[in-house]
Amino acid sequence: MNRGILILLLSIVLFSAACLGNGTQTPSSSTTGPFSGTNTSQSPETWEMKLVWSVSTSGIPFMDMSPDGSLSAVIDFEGAKLYLVKPDGESTVFDVQGEDPIKPVIAGVALKDGKAHALASYTEFAGLRIYSWEGLRGEERHGWAGSVADNILRSPSGNHLCYLITPNAGKQELYCDGKKLTLGSDEYALQSVSDSGVVVLTIDDESLVLKEGERVLGLKTGTAMAYGDRILASEDGKLRVYSLSGEVLAEKEGYTFKRTTLARWTLIPTGKYLFRYEPLEDTAVLTWNLSEVKTLPGFPYFANENFVVMGDENTLHCYSLEDFHEVFSLEVPGDIGYVRLSNDGKTLLVSGETGNFWLYRAGGP
Repeated sequence: MNRGILILLLSIVLFSAACLGNGTQTPSSSTTGPFSGTNTSQSPETWEMKLVWSVSTSGIPFMDMSPDGSLSAVIDFEGAKLYLVKPDGESTVFDVQGEDPIKPVIAGVALKDGKAHALASYTEFAGLRIYSWEGLRGEERHGWAGSVADNILRSPSGNHLCYLITPNAGKQELYCDGKKLTLGSDEYALQSVSDSGVVVLTIDDESLVLKEGERVLGLKTGTAMAYGDRILASEDGKLRVYSLSGEVLAEKEGYTFKRTTLARWTLIPTGKYLFRYEPLEDTAVLTWNLSEVKTLPGFPYFANENFVVMGDENTLHCYSLEDFHEVFSLEVPGDIGYVRLSNDGKTLLVSGETGNFWLYRAGGP
């Protein structure tokens, strides 16, 4: 063979081998982290939460936080005051009583579109007073003197808001996103509002499931909640997952749930997991087919699509839903009532069981 051709072929072979070698090289990685199979040298992200605002109050600790953490609303029940708080701790306060001669009985507060909706039984009506950072923005009046405000809920993302009032004996009115539905009883309770607009009402030992103001499902249990277009029910000693057509998608014996003090659920759903507390034990982490994948210590106070916040006595632990590493922990200066956490996990609002509120922010103001 011609010597020049031989040299040329040998050069091509060596060049190809070098390219192949470069293409199959892998970067150095660490397998000593807490999650097997990971190819990262970075430690799981954690942060320290610092107190940026607090207030001493008494009575039922109604509160809410916008999902992005940009605004918190808390109620001084006995003082009939509304506090609005920004993540850096800047706050403003409003007298919910206004010019009414009698202090209103506040039934709850919910944030939607940057405004706080305070539901209460006022002197001459039951309904909402709506506040922004700048002050009172409007009212929604229903009924008359003696009408009762029952409760108010928003969906997790804040895209739907519903409230229930009793204008007189034997009658209730449900308002969802400005639409009214009259109910032929005064014994309904508003239990759940989902991001897809599904509403769950309960009466005695039955649940009524509504969507767009229309009845879509009825269940023979007074313990049910909605997540998207799925219904979770504690029924016949089982945890059941229903479609809106009434089909049982999954069920698990013995995994019932209920409401505890302050009407806190012992079951919290997210898109990927369900967190179900067993009294005097730990919290089971379930998939939507009701397979148990792990347990977490304590009571599930709050969960969003990214984090779950567990509590044990007066200590809170926040875990990432990506891999369940602990993102932060902190000790609250009192008993724990309600908990709200922003979607990014960086802003935390906590109440006591009978008043007092604390706002925490990652790294402080």
